[in-house]
Amino acid sequence: MKQVVAIHQAMFEKLLFDEDAAVSLDLAELFHDAAKTYLQISERISETCLSQQSLQD
Repeated sequence: MKQVVAIHQAMFEKLLFDEDAAVSLDLAELFHDAAKTYLQISERISETCLSQQSLQD
């Protein structure tokens, strides 16, 4: 997972800070898929935290 995050971070940095970076449709789709994956992960983490908090209350 850490490797995937590192790869995505490198891609984001290239696109954000490299003015000559061209974004292909394939790369745009990859970012879209990555965003959906990160959203799913964050939702699971939030659900887990909320259920643990409910158990403690």
